[in-house]
Amino acid sequence: MDREIKFRFWDKTLNKMIYRALLPYDCEHKDIKVMQFTGFKDCKGVDIYEGDILTSIDIFDKSEQVYWCETYGGWMLDMTDSQDQKDGTVLGSDLEDFQFYVSGNIYENK
Repeated sequence: MDREIKFRFWDKTLNKMIYRALLPYDCEHKDIKVMQFTGFKDCKGVDIYEGDILTSIDIFDKSEQVYWCETYGGWMLDMTDSQDQKDGTVLGSDLEDFQFYVSGNIYENK
């Protein structure tokens, strides 16, 4: 299996997204939010990470947040901010059925 494992980090102190393989050693962990690459790309070929906001081209510019669902053990999309498995849909299925692009994330470009 060839799966790419990548992370990005939101530095609360610098108010900046950091893309790198390892957590910066000189950062306090409480000031960093870790987000994992989902393994999926949007319709423009952009990597989709946890915390991204995806907007659908097909469904009247509907925007949804990407999050990890422990209950289902998979990546989900949710129109609300509740991250409740009752409100979410499976990311992989939605990407097969509709065209989404990364329009921002929960920290910047909301």
